[in-house]
Amino acid sequence: MDAQPENQLSPAKISDRLFVRQLGYTRSLVTFLIRRQALPEKPPDVLANLAALGSMRYSPRGRAASEEEWRKLYAISRGLASELPLEIATAFSIWRLRTFFGLFPFIFLIMGIAALEATYLEGYAVGGWYYFIGLAAVLSWTCALGGLGTSAFFGTSLLAQLASATGDDQAKLKEITDDTYLQTRLMIGILFAFVLGLPFGHLSLVTASTSLFTDVVWDTELFTKMLHILAPFLLGFSTALVLSILERLIEGIKTTLGVGQPIQQHPAPPAKVAAAA
Repeated sequence: MDAQPENQLSPAKISDRLFVRQLGYTRSLVTFLIRRQALPEKPPDVLANLAALGSMRYSPRGRAASEEEWRKLYAISRGLASELPLEIATAFSIWRLRTFFGLFPFIFLIMGIAALEATYLEGYAVGGWYYFIGLAAVLSWTCALGGLGTSAFFGTSLLAQLASATGDDQAKLKEITDDTYLQTRLMIGILFAFVLGLPFGHLSLVTASTSLFTDVVWDTELFTKMLHILAPFLLGFSTALVLSILERLIEGIKTTLGVGQPIQQHPAPPAKVAAAA
């Protein structure tokens, strides 16, 4: 007897990524509401639909989601989201994106600590390992501070929006809890800190490493030392600062190359006065 196709043996495997992604979002919402004990009273059909779809998983060899399964998933999502208070919906958005607000800052912090530790391992390295450890430490430190700056921007923006209740700030709150925006902003922050902060990344790392074992002297050079250390952090935190630096660099290049400057025209020679007859 011939073997049955895999999609008939495993009806819970779905090849539609969009369906499985939306189902995962709905599962996360239900999990959050159960943990918060805030699951609203739902009609029996919503719970039955959730039980019917709960075991489905993604598989490239799975089957396509049927129209009826899409209807059930839409009914669940609409039924749950329509009855959520604003504060519960906001809390769920933050909980769903806890990776950006909790895990990533911790990873960047470990990277920064490892870079500081590597500065003391350089003294025990021999030959090419000395330069390799130094390069890895500078790159790790620069990217870590850029990531920490972006994470600090996420945190401060989120706290600022949570403290406000106006309509405009609620729109900004939806933006700061959008995963696409957070991913893009994080990558841009690290990229800016790496590209613009790399020329003085070694100075920032060495200054930070030296400051750990020296007393703080409250003099006029303290602010300069802080800038040396926090330069990659500030580049990751402030997009306005990065745009201002890039604008100055572009204007300087234009001035050097003479690009965009108007061409000076020589004045026309005065008209000859006709000799009197």
